[in-house]
Amino acid sequence: MGDASGRVCGLVLENNTLVAQADGEIKARGLGTTQTLDVDTVIFAIGDKVDTNIGLPVDGNEYLINPLPRFPVDGLSFELCDHASGCALEGTFVAGWSRKASTGLVGIARKDGTNGAKAVKAYLETLPAMDDLPLAEIHQKLSQVSKPLVTRSDLERLEAAERSKAEAQGLEEFKFISNEDMLKAIGLREKLAD
Repeated sequence: MGDASGRVCGLVLENNTLVAQADGEIKARGLGTTQTLDVDTVIFAIGDKVDTNIGLPVDGNEYLINPLPRFPVDGLSFELCDHASGCALEGTFVAGWSRKASTGLVGIARKDGTNGAKAVKAYLETLPAMDDLPLAEIHQKLSQVSKPLVTRSDLERLEAAERSKAEAQGLEEFKFISNEDMLKAIGLREKLAD
């Protein structure tokens, strides 16, 4: 909505409900009732397209998913497919919004991420065991990466810091809202600046 001078003064929102579709997808359906939110600025920041610049095959606004996956989870494919050959890209998986862009439902994207991890795990279990894995060499190479390397113990420290913040603020739960804040809480902020 705009005022007499043409400046934004409100945003009309339609109330909606979530409805399961025949294909299993969940979509929002408008209820025909609205409410107005007083605003003076509106920033459209909803993504509905994957990044085409990282070298993965794209079909429309989504990465090209293999229609015949070797490792489906709940009947869904998390494996990518090559445009030219139509064959699976061995060991290349996508999940969450990178698999199905902008469903608009964070909980579904999270579940999709979890199922994508199950598909990756199933794939990894088909590979031969690597008893002679050079862990020291891998760790040394990872420590040279200019970006922060977050370990399991770092995640445990982050969770402890968030619990501490929640207690201090009398909240049931507290979550840091930026990568910088999370990295600062676990002592890795200096690598973020690199």
